[in-house]
Amino acid sequence: MTTRLAIVSLEHVHAGHYLPCLRNLPGIEVVAVAESGQQRVSSHASLLEGLTVVSDYHQLLEPGVVDGALICSANSRHKQMVLDFARAKIPILCEKPIATKCVDAREMLAICEANDVPLGICFPVRFSEPLRQAKRLVEQGSLGQIAAVKATNHGTMPGDWFVDPQLSGGGAVMDHTVHVVDALRWLFEAEFTQVFAHAAHRLHPIPVEDVGLLTLEMSNEVFVTLDTSWSRPNRSFPIWGDVSIDIIGTRGLISLDLFPWTLDYYSESAGKHLADARDGDLSLRMLENFVGMIEGRAKLSATGLDGLRALEVVEAAYRSIATQQVVPL
Repeated sequence: MTTRLAIVSLEHVHAGHYLPCLRNLPGIEVVAVAESGQQRVSSHASLLEGLTVVSDYHQLLEPGVVDGALICSANSRHKQMVLDFARAKIPILCEKPIATKCVDAREMLAICEANDVPLGICFPVRFSEPLRQAKRLVEQGSLGQIAAVKATNHGTMPGDWFVDPQLSGGGAVMDHTVHVVDALRWLFEAEFTQVFAHAAHRLHPIPVEDVGLLTLEMSNEVFVTLDTSWSRPNRSFPIWGDVSIDIIGTRGLISLDLFPWTLDYYSESAGKHLADARDGDLSLRMLENFVGMIEGRAKLSATGLDGLRALEVVEAAYRSIATQQVVPL
């Protein structure tokens, strides 16, 4: 049986990667790509070869057309698209962040629940094998009591709608906070309880922040710092950026570099440095999970509720930046 999927919008930079991933998955048919911007269609011409392209995504809402939709539009457009596909009872995988405002995210969750429609959020970091190994070590107590986390999600400045506050909802803090916040919620099975944040324009002449630094606390009393800056050189940096997580415990330290997926484990009991490096496409694993959910073989890794929880931290961070105060969650 073939699972029919559609990609809704090419606005997000990840859409261009999802297309070849889906074409390499057995039993998957990309029945259509919805994109109203002719320039984006032209710039993706080689990827779109042989695919049906429609200018209005509403054409995909008719019963029986698709079995699932990947929403890859600008952040502020997620809400209406999710509501439309939910009312058409079509399972959804939505790019992060789930929305630009928590009030919109809560409405999205409510409509999906009312129509019994699964809503997944694109958090591929959950599929990192080193992160999963770190979770096992934490759960086994190998690090002792976890005291603190030092994390980064640096990147190159993406330009385009990402720097338009009406479409993006913010700059580097909006773009990069959610990945690490979700990873740490999943890793520790704990929630964030407060945030203090700084942000500024330092590197690029854009109307949104390009550097950000968050200091957070979690319900398990773990102290977290997170650098979310668009601080990697656009032309010379070899990859788009990084996700790094250092987990400091009373009996050891785990140092994770999730792109290109390495784990360094420093343990007094082991008496040596243990390293593990793995390759793999996290987005492909995320798409496999979504398809598995549609076909009844898997549970969604990251749900709309996970998207909301991550956005709550972002919203609190922006309140902290505005007030220069610690903001509770």
